[in-house]
Amino acid sequence: MDHAKLRSVPKRWFSSCVFVVLASSCVIFSVVFAPSIAALQSSAPTDDTVPSELRSLLAKPDSEVRLVVLRYTTDRATLNGNYEAGRGGGRGGRGATPAVPAVSLSTNRIARLKRFDMSWQAALAKLDGAALSPAAKTDLDALKTRIQTNLDQLEADTKTIGEVTSVLPFAQPLVQLSEARLRLEDVNSQQAAGVLTDVISQIAKTRLTLEARLEGRDGKGPAIGVMGVIGKDSAVRAADALDGLRNALTAWFNFYNGYDPIFTWWIGMPYTKTDEALQSYAAFLRDKFAPAAPAEAFRGTATPITPSAPLALDEVPDLKELIALPQDEMREVVQRFVGTAGGRGGRGATNSPGAGRPRRFYESWIAALQTLDFDALSRNAQVDYLFIKKSSERQLARLDFVPDANPPRKTDDTGIPGAARGRSGLLFDLADEMIPYTPEQLIALANKEFDWCEEEMKKASRQMGFGDDGKKAIEKVKTLHVPPGAQPAMIRGLLFEAVDYLRAKDLITVPQIASESLHMSMMSPEAQLSNPFFLGGAQIIVSYPTNTMEYDARLQSMRGNNIPFSHATAFHEMIPGHNLVGFMGTRYAGYRARIGGSTPFFGEGWPLYWELTLYDLGFHDTPEERVGALFWRMHRCARIIFSLNFHMGLWSPKEAIDFLVDRVGHERDNATAEVRRSFQGGYGPLYQAAYLLGGLQLRGLRRELVDSRQMTNKQFHDEILRQGTMPIALIRLALTKQKLTRDMNVDWKFYGELPSQ
Repeated sequence: MDHAKLRSVPKRWFSSCVFVVLASSCVIFSVVFAPSIAALQSSAPTDDTVPSELRSLLAKPDSEVRLVVLRYTTDRATLNGNYEAGRGGGRGGRGATPAVPAVSLSTNRIARLKRFDMSWQAALAKLDGAALSPAAKTDLDALKTRIQTNLDQLEADTKTIGEVTSVLPFAQPLVQLSEARLRLEDVNSQQAAGVLTDVISQIAKTRLTLEARLEGRDGKGPAIGVMGVIGKDSAVRAADALDGLRNALTAWFNFYNGYDPIFTWWIGMPYTKTDEALQSYAAFLRDKFAPAAPAEAFRGTATPITPSAPLALDEVPDLKELIALPQDEMREVVQRFVGTAGGRGGRGATNSPGAGRPRRFYESWIAALQTLDFDALSRNAQVDYLFIKKSSERQLARLDFVPDANPPRKTDDTGIPGAARGRSGLLFDLADEMIPYTPEQLIALANKEFDWCEEEMKKASRQMGFGDDGKKAIEKVKTLHVPPGAQPAMIRGLLFEAVDYLRAKDLITVPQIASESLHMSMMSPEAQLSNPFFLGGAQIIVSYPTNTMEYDARLQSMRGNNIPFSHATAFHEMIPGHNLVGFMGTRYAGYRARIGGSTPFFGEGWPLYWELTLYDLGFHDTPEERVGALFWRMHRCARIIFSLNFHMGLWSPKEAIDFLVDRVGHERDNATAEVRRSFQGGYGPLYQAAYLLGGLQLRGLRRELVDSRQMTNKQFHDEILRQGTMPIALIRLALTKQKLTRDMNVDWKFYGELPSQ
């Protein structure tokens, strides 16, 4: 994909325009956060029996091509979602793709999938099957057969399109409108209105022709085809295709309507008439034409669909590398301990042992671990061992932990509810997350980072002509928003700018399918009341005012979604942030045991780490962009400071709000919303602090491994995504070369020594 052609906002314009967001808004974890090791959220197994010895549970080697098969399957499913005209408004969960309807009219889909399947055929043909195990050979042969079956099905799909085209001569322009939106291309509203108007006319003409045929008024006999023979089954398939096309057109309309005034002006009336015409014509085909049509099979000739052009990037991963990845023999042991399959890579997914376990359960697991030869285990399996041991120890500590009764909370007149955790509770929670610092030390850390941000902000402010007054620079940045209707194109440009930068710097593997499958939807005005900034994951959900919002709300939304603020966080939501975590997580399921959890220290720390890293590498090359990035970085520092002070009973919600307004530069309404979400919602006491702390953990690990040249940037980042969601201290054990021992202390002072408080 030529990203440059898709960017409608020139880079030089970024220096004078900027896109705003308030809380770096990400899709929030679907469950209430609790520490990753002691978060007891998964379903407990029905049996608390602990095996007395674990050697028999060590997994035998699996098929070496299991990840190859998984990669083909998930990549092809993703491509289906990119081209399906009936896919609706967007994907539900991270990495989820909709099923292709019974009748798809997308010729682009067939062409693209042909190219994909042919690329995989060629890659598989180069593998040396003789070097594989019998199980892997069987899987490889099955995959080759499956690919050929898929190619045969694409030819059948081509024939189906040929069958229904004679009664749907107007369909392809509508398919193109829908798929252009899925590809994040701009819409020409006037031209689109012309397309819809022409479609309405073609539907009317085609229906008149078929009605004449039904009544025998054309001299050819009832239902003898417009172009070939249209039988009963073909008529029903055409009606089904129209239903999917109508759904796709509705999603297309809803994406732009209300957000783009030009689109709304041009498209409102022709869309309504087109929708009515499609609905009426589908009913005619299904209820009147099909019952009277003959049963003849299609005798026309389907127009062949050639494969799409070869891609500049190889869409097939390095299959030899996938085959050579080590296998984790502790995966079944971990599964037995965890008790549920859980999730991998998604926010809120957890594989921690279930709540309510008796003491003997954890004591028995610690004893059972002693039956294993630790030194004989693979690296990942050794980390699994330490995960089970640490988890059991922390659960035993939790059984003995008595939190402060009703820890004091500093009150005020804001009316913001929420209980304080208390200092002892915070210390316990930090130990669960393997964070070896006190709350006071973390506040000192955050203040140190905040001071650095303020000095950087002064530098950028001077370049903008505001001297050392960073607040004036922020206020200027808030005015640099795009006009109504231009927000999708601006964000699209930011997404692809980050992808191109990552590839040019060779920082991380960005698969062709991942960058080709970025999608977008618009946030409803109702949803913007609780989150006025964009969210991300499977797709980026964009906040921007609609024509139904009040003046002040429109203005705040535009100011809060300006270009520089967005330049600093759009990639946080998509690539290399949340979107890429989910994309790669589904493709490496089974690489290692699932020892993750719902820890935001990785879930939010990984995207935040990229904010730190890209700033350090000079990704933001204008002072306006640096102001946007520093605004959010100061916000992350502030989250640590105000949340920990609140939970220790030192700050009231009002003091937290004042801090966000006075020190960070938030507007008061936005600051109030941020504090309210932090304390009254479903967040754990460490959630707000986890963004920056998790990012700093990963930055510390990068300095340890990449700066010392033990690993390249790409090796480092790729392996982290293969490891998946887990406490970052455990990721460190998996990546470093240090010798692991069964009784080692896994805690890690990622920020060095901090003064005791």
